[in-house]
Amino acid sequence: MAFTYFSRSALSTSLARKRLFRVDASKKPREPPSVTPGATNYNITDTRYEVIKRILYETPKPDLPQFTEEDLERHETIERAWQLYLRNKREAKSKESAAKYRMLNEANMQLEQISKFLFISAQLGNKTTLFPSQMKIPTETPPLNGWNYDYVPSPKPDQSQ
Repeated sequence: MAFTYFSRSALSTSLARKRLFRVDASKKPREPPSVTPGATNYNITDTRYEVIKRILYETPKPDLPQFTEEDLERHETIERAWQLYLRNKREAKSKESAAKYRMLNEANMQLEQISKFLFISAQLGNKTTLFPSQMKIPTETPPLNGWNYDYVPSPKPDQSQ
């Protein structure tokens, strides 16, 4: 059995593909094995062979359009302008967030000077939860027993200290 070897770079050219298909065209393609003994495989279509051919012998990529020097210069100018716009937008957002952080720090420092109790309570944040997470474990299917109407959340330790 003679096997023709083509390197990957040679297979990417259309000429090599034509040669390869000419070599393969002389052989009858193997059909998938039949499930029942003695049956013919006339109506059986196995998509695996098509998938393997598509993966191994990808279609050639279309040629990119050739640009003139004017087109290239125009394209580069537009790209630079777009990058400049994105940089200005990013810098403005960064300046805005830095100003917000600075004002937040100043407000915290003033609050600490005015009242230590208010400062500490402000640092704790909002500890209330909207829905008790202990009530039900998230699952993809509903539980067999339905909703637990007798659920009572566990008591929380005293946080007024």
